[in-house]
Amino acid sequence: MLRRFLDFQLSFFEKGKPLASLRPFVNALDTFCYEAPINTKQAPFIRDSVDAKRWMMLVIIALLPAILMAFWNTGVQKVVYTSGNYELMNSYLKASDSFSGYFHFVGSDHLYWQILKAGMGAFLPIMLISYLVGGTIEGIVASIRGHEIAEGFLVTGMLYPLILPPTIPYWMAALGIAFGVLVGKELFGGTGMNILNPALTARAFLFFTFPGRMTGDMWVGTNPVESARSINKMNVAAGLSEIDGYTQATPLQTLNSTITDIKRIHVDAIATNFIGNKASTYEAVASHFNTWNAAGNAGELGHLSLDTMRSFVTAPLETGGLGLLPGNFSAAHHFVDLDYGIGHFTDGNLFFGNILGSMGETSTLACLIGAVILIWTGIGSWRTMLSFGVFAFLTALLFRFFSTHTGAEGGAWNPAMYSLPAYRHLIIGGLAFGLVYMATDPVSSPGMQFSKWIYGGMIGVVTILIRVINPAYPEGVMLAILFANVFAPLIDHYVVRNYRRKPRGRREFA
Repeated sequence: MLRRFLDFQLSFFEKGKPLASLRPFVNALDTFCYEAPINTKQAPFIRDSVDAKRWMMLVIIALLPAILMAFWNTGVQKVVYTSGNYELMNSYLKASDSFSGYFHFVGSDHLYWQILKAGMGAFLPIMLISYLVGGTIEGIVASIRGHEIAEGFLVTGMLYPLILPPTIPYWMAALGIAFGVLVGKELFGGTGMNILNPALTARAFLFFTFPGRMTGDMWVGTNPVESARSINKMNVAAGLSEIDGYTQATPLQTLNSTITDIKRIHVDAIATNFIGNKASTYEAVASHFNTWNAAGNAGELGHLSLDTMRSFVTAPLETGGLGLLPGNFSAAHHFVDLDYGIGHFTDGNLFFGNILGSMGETSTLACLIGAVILIWTGIGSWRTMLSFGVFAFLTALLFRFFSTHTGAEGGAWNPAMYSLPAYRHLIIGGLAFGLVYMATDPVSSPGMQFSKWIYGGMIGVVTILIRVINPAYPEGVMLAILFANVFAPLIDHYVVRNYRRKPRGRREFA
């Protein structure tokens, strides 16, 4: 019955009829319901028993864990942070110390219904805009060129909303996907011809065109003004200051705010109030503190009030203090949580995704489930994923090694951001999401197996370099993948040339 109905509709769009130019739209509906009647004549080519449509559907299935977390975590953060109720916020932060506490919190008073409603209300409209605007543009271009609508946008349209903040204005989301489809894909000839990932191209366009809407306190709720008012109301009601108050800073924002003027010794001095002598530069801190204390100050290291700690850390070096500019004390204080996994930035919260961030990027766990699906189905390259992760970890480890083993007083005066534990880079920001879903895009990544190792390693190294060295960009994954996209054809070129030069018996790596 459905087949007869679709055939009847197609008859109105045959060649020579007034609606013939719109046939790609009807064909798209037909191939969504049934297998394509003809084989693919241009890229992308799938050498398998499934067609491109089914292949894309497998990617969507692999995205389901991230989509569900986008619903859930976006809803949790919106319900808590926009409530204006500091008691609810305190309950949430306390419950987040353990998984059992977290699930007890979201299950109390049937809060999960409110959470799901809030999360779906934030994510679904942006997803619909992505498909509607991007799909329409792709259909128009297909009609002009006289070819079919490719299935590639099925994945692009879902990836795009997952990498956006929930507060993005609808018109801006529409503008971004329009740019990504037109410039990132159709300008190169359409699906299979693009050298840049279209979803990342769209996000990069928004990032550089509207930086105020893509960075800063933009990661909770759907209305940034409402969220800011709610947080301010909670801080006033609880009597909290800027330093110890509730914030909507993401882990990457916290890292990015830790400028090079904030040294390891500044962070570790503050950390002694939480972990005592386990701070990595404790001996250097204690030496300066004893000098500062002998100058007429009173206090016991590890048990200082916030004001006393501020006085010690910001006092001039000549008096035994640590010489930090007063305006940087708040950023140093917040970095303690990220550096040592204190407060809300515990390993469990970062891995599970119970943090603020882009809607679908926060959960490393969800991304790993997606990685298993992509690798098991043979769609995602495990070589790219492994190389990306290993080289990102090793690069971060090198920064930490030199930060803690070079310089005066055991590296105490090296920038604090350099010494962030290497494994924490893997579970903050969009690294896991980029590793699993973006870097493995088969169109914009290399085709040769050995090329994938080089490609993934390049992304891993550049990601950490941007995060740690370049203070202008809080996240390095997006730019690192786009950078590697440009070099992917060149990498394949040299790998293929090297492959042809080797004796037949030694061509095992390609």
